[in-house]
Amino acid sequence: MKDIRLIIDIGNGYLKGIVVGNEDGKNILLARDSLKTKGMRKGRILDVDDFVYSIRSLLDSFEKKLGGDYFDDVTIGVSHPEMKIKRLSEQKRIVGDKILQEDVDHLSSLVDDTSGIQNYETIKIMPVKWVIDDETKLKDPLGMEGRKLEIVADVFMIPKNYYNSLLDVCEKLELDLSDVVPNILGSAEVALDFDSKDLGTLLLDIGANQTSYVIYEDGYPVHYGVVPIGGEDVTKDISIGMQVDIKEAEKMKLEVGDIYMDDDIPEQSDNSIDTSFLSDIIAARYEEIFDYINKDLIDLGKDARLPGGINMIGGASKQKNLDKLAKFQFKLATSSGRDNFTGFGEVSNNLSYISCLGVFYWGMKYPGSFSKGLGMGMGFSWLGKIFKYIKDMF
Repeated sequence: MKDIRLIIDIGNGYLKGIVVGNEDGKNILLARDSLKTKGMRKGRILDVDDFVYSIRSLLDSFEKKLGGDYFDDVTIGVSHPEMKIKRLSEQKRIVGDKILQEDVDHLSSLVDDTSGIQNYETIKIMPVKWVIDDETKLKDPLGMEGRKLEIVADVFMIPKNYYNSLLDVCEKLELDLSDVVPNILGSAEVALDFDSKDLGTLLLDIGANQTSYVIYEDGYPVHYGVVPIGGEDVTKDISIGMQVDIKEAEKMKLEVGDIYMDDDIPEQSDNSIDTSFLSDIIAARYEEIFDYINKDLIDLGKDARLPGGINMIGGASKQKNLDKLAKFQFKLATSSGRDNFTGFGEVSNNLSYISCLGVFYWGMKYPGSFSKGLGMGMGFSWLGKIFKYIKDMF
């Protein structure tokens, strides 16, 4: 067994991890686990020692299963309620008859120079498309004829204090960090196939404290977004509305919670829980999340106009009959996501692990380097890798 890779999905509610090895050219899932996150709330690491203990516990679990610490590569997947995703474009005139590497490098550098936001750290700069003489090209432009070249790229940023805390934690645990990947990037790679990306699909990743989403059409991402609301907010609403403590509210959400549409509201049962009222509480918060996203769809002219429909992933997307509510609110076909590419059996159908599997697949498809010195989260060779990504897209 070689190339043993550890992927950690850092969530506010749970830490999820997988370990994957390679044997005779085939990737094999060696272990997976999920533990409660301690020391972090709403994307803020409040107690570094508790947070380190959480990750150490996850590592200990894997080391026991594997018989030792054999990780050759460590990648962290992140979601954050304050993540910012900024779309930038830069253009330049072409001096000669054909587009050269120096033209591509120049535009990539311009994106880097203009992408920064105070108190935020850039973790990924991902090209979306090239435009040559106002005509869109999805593949690399090197060697093509043109007079004007434009790059359109998405820049993913997280709060600098959170980013620095992650680096400190990895140093304390002596983890050789290979890359930090936004979960929504990885998830899109495994949950959406080419047809879904081409037709037009909305991928929703509903987590504990945030909902990340991406809209694909014609093979490339049209828009990314983050809503700072997730499943934990539903639990809080239940606690207040049903006048129960937070643990009881979480239990009610998981065991009794349902979203009833107008045509399937049941008669009140003999138990002490008003299931209809509970349904209203749960639905109200999810409707708020969907309203935020629908506004983006309307602004983009994509509302009720995505033939690929909606694909939902993430632990908080498991709410019973949530697909019915999404279908009603978005007026689009709705389904639960799955991992279409790694082929890891029942884990590939587990909504809670799609992000982990996606980050793993991302690292395999677009191997990168990670350099703390540059402060970019893309490594010293990011110009070459951003170019290679464009070449490999199609």
